[in-house]
Amino acid sequence: MYLEFLYIFIDYFSILKRRVLLFEWGFPVMAGATCMVLSYAFDINNQYAIIEKSFGYVGTLLGFTLAALTLLLSSDKMKDAKNYLIDRMLHNRQASLYDLVVISYTYLIVVEGILCISFFFAELFDFVYIEKIAIILNSLYVVLLFNVLLATIRTITDMYFILIKR
Repeated sequence: MYLEFLYIFIDYFSILKRRVLLFEWGFPVMAGATCMVLSYAFDINNQYAIIEKSFGYVGTLLGFTLAALTLLLSSDKMKDAKNYLIDRMLHNRQASLYDLVVISYTYLIVVEGILCISFFFAELFDFVYIEKIAIILNSLYVVLLFNVLLATIRTITDMYFILIKR
């Protein structure tokens, strides 16, 4: 089975600083946990309606991320980022700012793809509905959705600072 994409996750989590990890995962986990608790405690079953509305944004983000990665890889200014080393290790070498941005964009593309595929599977098997499992899976979708949004903000900020050379 094709599992090489898991290296993207390993590289992504190994290159992030603790405060960035807290920014990109702290709020999403709290939002997902809040959604799950409210759904269980107050029998609020509108999670899927919100997810259905957000799916258009995920598709748009996927297209934007692919375009941004293409722009990034074709930019002459990114050559300078290859030489700018950051204080993180990647495969027993010091990572560059270029590595950070490429890994971040690749991570975003993979997670956005997973969100799209999971939405299509949910549509395909909508006749199988177990409420408790659906609430957990919908909450996980919310966590990943917020993670993608916050990671996109951070990655765009990194690219901005590379392009204006700060």
